[in-house]
Amino acid sequence: MNTYIVKENDNLYDIAKQFNTSVSVLKALNNLESNILQIGQELKLPTSIVEETPPSDYLIYTVKPGDNLYNIAKTYGITLEELINFNEQGTTLLKIGEQLLIPVKANDTNNLTYVVKPGDTLYNIAKRYNTTVDTLKDLNNLDSNLLKIGETLIIPETSNYQTYVVKDNDTLESIADYFNVTTEDIERVNNMLTDDVLIGQILLIPKSK
Repeated sequence: MNTYIVKENDNLYDIAKQFNTSVSVLKALNNLESNILQIGQELKLPTSIVEETPPSDYLIYTVKPGDNLYNIAKTYGITLEELINFNEQGTTLLKIGEQLLIPVKANDTNNLTYVVKPGDTLYNIAKRYNTTVDTLKDLNNLDSNLLKIGETLIIPETSNYQTYVVKDNDTLESIADYFNVTTEDIERVNNMLTDDVLIGQILLIPKSK
């Protein structure tokens, strides 16, 4: 994860604008309770979707062509006002590539999320989660089958999976043991290239038979 050292006259708004993110994302990543900064303070900057996931019930969404605040709020089952307030948006205008903080509440949505990895295709993802390409495209407001590495997709939840947020001292093996599944099961559904897990990372867990 990249970092930024606060300089004289810096403020969260200008830093967020410089790195194409939002004030709320910076505050969540750095556990800041206010907008006050100190010269020399080190701030964490989002660099990838996995690393961006804050250690709380939030997701970070990157604005795509055709997105608007209303549709994003509707997709994640929150109100337009909640989305605006969480991101301290002074306008409803969005920029492609801009990052928004999405509050995820317990029982707030029946959908899962998936982060696109190298080699992924809509067809393979749909097959893995027992859904269709058209369903994924409709749910994610996609105009084509092209995907970007790091892009977050909404996956229709099925009774075969649950989600787990990685905590401090977790390992893939300990998580697998806890849910009575194998590490290979978790790696397969999350398309993991290594056994490494990050604090705050959201994993899909296949329900044990």
